[in-house]
Amino acid sequence: MQQVHNSEVVIFCWNRKNENIMEDFIYSFNENSEYGNKKKYLFGFLHFKKNAREFIKKYSPDYIHSIDISMLLVASKLKREYKIIYEVYDIKFLRSSFVNKIRELIEVNLINKGVESIVYASPFFDIYYKKLGVHKEHTIINNKPNKLVLNLQSDYMNKYREGLKDKLVIGFVGNIRHKEILMNLISAAAPYKDVCILLSGDGASLKDIVQEVKLNNYNLNVVHTGRYDVKDLNSIYSCCNYIWAAYPNKNINVKYAVSNKYYESIAYKRKIIVSEKTYLSEEVILNNIGYFVNPYDREMISELILNLKKNYISDEFPDVKPTFWEDDARNLCEVYTL
Repeated sequence: MQQVHNSEVVIFCWNRKNENIMEDFIYSFNENSEYGNKKKYLFGFLHFKKNAREFIKKYSPDYIHSIDISMLLVASKLKREYKIIYEVYDIKFLRSSFVNKIRELIEVNLINKGVESIVYASPFFDIYYKKLGVHKEHTIINNKPNKLVLNLQSDYMNKYREGLKDKLVIGFVGNIRHKEILMNLISAAAPYKDVCILLSGDGASLKDIVQEVKLNNYNLNVVHTGRYDVKDLNSIYSCCNYIWAAYPNKNINVKYAVSNKYYESIAYKRKIIVSEKTYLSEEVILNNIGYFVNPYDREMISELILNLKKNYISDEFPDVKPTFWEDDARNLCEVYTL
C-alpha cells in the first residue's frame, strides 16, 4: 500500500491471546477469548465491535479491509462513510448443514449489500461464491511464499540428514492437525523400513499423534523435528522427496482452497500429494507436479507409497516456473482507488 500516493494504513485487530504486538501501525483490542469457547467468543465479539466503532470514528477511513465473516459483520453494522473490501482467506465451513446454510445466507447478504470488492485467497473461491449469487468485482491474492525466503539457509535438518539417507521421505510441513489423516499416512508407511514420514511443525494433534506412534511402534518410520522458522524451509524441503498436503476433503473449504504448500512445493521443486475431488488436485495433475489420494482411504495411500518407492529416484520435477507473493501483492493496490 506504500505504492499508493498519500495512503496511510492502520490495523485494528482482536488480540484474543493477549500477545505483545510490536508494530506501531497495529492497534489491538486485547481480551482473552480461548478458541472453541463460544460463550467467551460472543461476549468478546460484542466488546470488540464497540471498540471498533470508536476506532473508526477516530480515523474516518476511506476503506475498511475486513478479513473473515465476523469482521465483515462488524464493518457492515457500523454507521459509515467508507467502502468495504472483504478478504476471504478461507470458506467458513460448518459441520451442520443447516447452520452452514444460515452462514451462507448471512454472508451473501452482507456482501451484496455493502461490499465494494472482494479479495480471494484462492482462484477457485469465486466459483463457490458465484454459485451462492455473489458477482462482485474481485482480486486474487494467493498465499504464496515470499521470494526472499527461497534463498534463506539454515542447518535445521543437519542432525536428521544421515538418518533419512537412502529413504523415501514424505514430509508434512506446518500446523499439525487432522490426526486421523496423518495417522493414515503414518500407518500406511509403517510396513516399509525405507519410508519415513517427516513431521515439521507443531499443532493441536501433535501430542496425540506422538502417543499413537509410540503405542503402535511406528517410531522407525516417523521423524518429528518440532517448530521451525521460515529460514528453515529450504533445509526441510531439501530432505523431502514429496510433500504431504492432503487435507479433509469433506470440508467445502478444502475443495476450493489452494494450500500454500502447493506454491512452496513448486518453489522448492518437490512433488506434492493432495486430496482427491478438489480443484487443487486437478491443477496438480494438469501440471504433472504431484499426486492425489483419498485421505481417509489407507489402502489408497498404501498403493501410492508403493508406487513412489519404485519410482521416486527418477520422478523428476517438471519445468514449472514458481510464483511468489510479490507477483500478486501489487494487485492489492489496484483494489484501493479513491
